[in-house]
Amino acid sequence: MKFLLYTEFGEIADLGIHLQDEGHEVLFYVENKDSRKIADGILTHIEDWYKHIGTGVVWVFDSCSFGDLQDWLRSKGEAVFGGCKEGDHLENDRQAGQDWFKEAGFDQVESRNFKDFESASKFVEANTDRRWILKQVGDAPKSLSHMGKFDDGSDMLYHLDELKKRWNEAEFGPIDFDLMEVVEGLEVAASAFFNGTDWMKDADGKVAGYLNFEEKKETDGGLGETTGELGTTFWGCNEDNDLFREMICRPEIKDRLQKIGFHGVFDINCIVTDDGKIVALEPTCRFGVPATAYEFCEGMESGAGELINAVATGRDKSVALYQGWGMVSVVAAKPFPLEADVEDEATSIGERLWPLKDGEPIKDFTPEQMRRIHFYNIKRDEEGYKVATKSGYILTVTGKGSGIKEVREEILEFIKDNMLLVGAKYRQDIGLRVEEYEKEAKDDRN
Repeated sequence: MKFLLYTEFGEIADLGIHLQDEGHEVLFYVENKDSRKIADGILTHIEDWYKHIGTGVVWVFDSCSFGDLQDWLRSKGEAVFGGCKEGDHLENDRQAGQDWFKEAGFDQVESRNFKDFESASKFVEANTDRRWILKQVGDAPKSLSHMGKFDDGSDMLYHLDELKKRWNEAEFGPIDFDLMEVVEGLEVAASAFFNGTDWMKDADGKVAGYLNFEEKKETDGGLGETTGELGTTFWGCNEDNDLFREMICRPEIKDRLQKIGFHGVFDINCIVTDDGKIVALEPTCRFGVPATAYEFCEGMESGAGELINAVATGRDKSVALYQGWGMVSVVAAKPFPLEADVEDEATSIGERLWPLKDGEPIKDFTPEQMRRIHFYNIKRDEEGYKVATKSGYILTVTGKGSGIKEVREEILEFIKDNMLLVGAKYRQDIGLRVEEYEKEAKDDRN
């Protein structure tokens, strides 16, 4: 098959490489000019993407910025896997998502949007009976988000005051953020694949997908800056899993995805409270980063290309996923997690990524190594693999196995034994909070 990946910042380069390794032809178009070196020398880059309309390619989109274009391509009879205009709206407008979740019967808490800091501060001062979390909206850096820790709201009020002083509309866009009531419990998401009409199912005719547990903080123990994501733990399952079924298989979810003409991977992030209530936080109507490296590569035992083609064309096709624990870990370098334009010298651009075997450099990664290593921000020239852009989000490594601890430890050893990147950093505790939650739940049952 032939796939055209239309990506905003090169974020699905890993998927493109995987599809190429499956034997498919892959064309790669990167919208953002500063990101166009990503996968250079690895994937076939194109510029005139529109010339491929009507040529039989399967279009694959990431991000939540091109819904209009995807809907237009579908209206012209093109096969498109990605999102849609209304899907973009549901993700970019958190309050629209919250209204949808209420209709679907989730136990929603209070959430409000603000366009100015004065109204937000007055709201916090008037509601000191609860703690609040500030969530950035749109393209504003995720580091602007803040979860209030004090019952009197003093730290949130201070954060709002400081944010007011440094909000840069040229960089962040107009003032726009949400305040949502803090909910205690286990943060978990469910994801599955929707073909415009129905969920994709396994060989037994059951909706198949993943439960996933994200780690968004910069350092071990959930400390440091809030980032896009540093790693995720996965549980491959089907609708026989009670939590997966309750989160994603609700009729209202399916009905809405049908109405908006959604063809892609859908994810819903939730909090499961100690008393078993499910509070939905946000929908993701696009590929996840770094989730794609596991959901479409490591954890998918049937062909990713076959699934994407079936979803894009609205066909049913059995999907086989690894039924058990899996993990993806992000390898980053400077200036990560800083989201600002800095001088090249303060970044890892041009740094060499060395393939290793038995601690010694080798000419290229082996096929087995490449099955586990997923490039996000890497190019290749005559000297070898190098960091392509000033972004410090470099690559991911995946693994799967019988238990969370075993998978985590094996991934950490794999990173040390199979690659070298000067200044590389990665969390050592991906999945630990899920282990601890499981242990507490088991102790409570006993």
